[in-house]
Amino acid sequence: MNLISKDLINKLRQKKINTFFGVQGGACARLIEDVVKSGGKYYPVLNEQAAGYAAHGYYLATKKVAGIILTTGPGFTNAVSGIAACYYDNIPLVVLVGQVSKSLNKAKKFKTKMVGFQEIQHLKIGESISDEVFCIDSVNNYKRFVKQHLNSITKKVSIIEVLDDVQRMKINNISQKKDEIIKLKKITFNKKDILELNSKEKLLFILGAGFSRNLNVKSNLNLLNTFKIPSVLTWGAQEITRRVKISQGIFGEHTPGKGNQQIEKSDIIICLGGSLLQHQVGKSHKNFAPNAKILFVNNDYNECRRAKKQFGKRLTFYNCEINDFLKSFYKIYKTKKLNQNTIDYKKKPLPKKIDKTPVPILAKIFNKINPNSSIIFSDAGATLSWSYQASNILGKKSCPLFTSFNLHAMGYANCAGFGAATETKKNIFVVIGDGSIPMNSQELAWASRFRIKFIVIDNQGYGIIRQTQRQFYKSLFVGSDFKNKKSSLPSFSIKKIFESFDIPAIQLNLLKIDNDKINFFLKQKKSTALIIRIDYSAEVKTK
Repeated sequence: MNLISKDLINKLRQKKINTFFGVQGGACARLIEDVVKSGGKYYPVLNEQAAGYAAHGYYLATKKVAGIILTTGPGFTNAVSGIAACYYDNIPLVVLVGQVSKSLNKAKKFKTKMVGFQEIQHLKIGESISDEVFCIDSVNNYKRFVKQHLNSITKKVSIIEVLDDVQRMKINNISQKKDEIIKLKKITFNKKDILELNSKEKLLFILGAGFSRNLNVKSNLNLLNTFKIPSVLTWGAQEITRRVKISQGIFGEHTPGKGNQQIEKSDIIICLGGSLLQHQVGKSHKNFAPNAKILFVNNDYNECRRAKKQFGKRLTFYNCEINDFLKSFYKIYKTKKLNQNTIDYKKKPLPKKIDKTPVPILAKIFNKINPNSSIIFSDAGATLSWSYQASNILGKKSCPLFTSFNLHAMGYANCAGFGAATETKKNIFVVIGDGSIPMNSQELAWASRFRIKFIVIDNQGYGIIRQTQRQFYKSLFVGSDFKNKKSSLPSFSIKKIFESFDIPAIQLNLLKIDNDKINFFLKQKKSTALIIRIDYSAEVKTK
């Protein structure tokens, strides 16, 4: 019996839709693989916008309908212009977009922006630039799609969203669990809950973007720093790391270190302005600090409601301002003499022996950058995880490191870097992967006018996608490297791309580190790129 992903691709091919364009991603990898395994053609473009334009031109030249395959979030939003071009020119097109699994596809239900990783409302966005939208979120809905929409699919622009776990369902698996109706009464801050805390419990603060970007952040930090309680920070709050007195660094699914260890050994976690979404806590909420109670402080009631549903009885939420919570908490803290020393964590020295990942060399470079006069922007994928892991090694000595933390978009960092450079006198560093370079390489024309230092991690394609393919799909690395005989990425020279924009590029091999090249790179007074070639098989370590 076929899985839905395979069956869907087979049925589209029966309708003579044999050619697909797109960019690889975790939520669409199975669809792409089934195209190639079925004998169809898949062309991995380097920016999703090009996928729609390619399908447009393909139809004009051949009168055959093409498909485009996209992953969640920026995978879809990048493609909007290409889809719209087909729609307004009456070019038929099939858009397949992956979506997070059903258990995480809850943003609409909770009326929040996001629950699952990169979960956005694809179909809501796509309604005005397509003839029809359809969500395949169950076996029954897939059968309904086949019965009602498949026959006319070559005559219009159709956007079809397929949930990640539904792609793996068997066609005959009709039984579906009904979603529980969420009934939660709105509650506000309650001091009685805090009174239950005692001095023997190990407490920990989690600080999110809602804390670091709060209008009262200065006042909140002053209060926070009076407590002898450690704090860990999300990616969205890392800008205040050096201002937090007992900071244990960044925590997260792909950011192993002191912060994650502190979470595992805590009894009470107080989350201030954080979201506790998938890239922070993982896919299983039960496995995140399984023995800890969570006090969730957020002034957005819908976020509180969503967190309560996901974490259940062990989470108590406070629908109030962070400042109000901390003021009341301060009184209890003084009365009960709550105390929590940091865990016994031995800081690891920077490794002398280079491993397959670029974490040690990134930490070495970051260590040479003045945190008071510099900013680092990091791009998506493995590059992002490795950047934060390197930053965690240095702790408070590391520079502020920024990213598009909830909607991880490839090609973000070089654009953000030049945007920052237009108004700040600080030194700008951009850490970007070779796979992200083509996404927005045109903006290197602007970057060349400023003093921006590019650190390019070259792992010959989309390393984080290959890691997913290797772990879950036993893949041939379709659309994620330059080696695959079928549907490989088109090759390009990173060095020549930079040099074509008058940005000198220095090449460095991870297996043979040249300190003179690194020092030369850091001393340059104009935009320069340092391209670090790393092992093709390097993977992001989560522990």
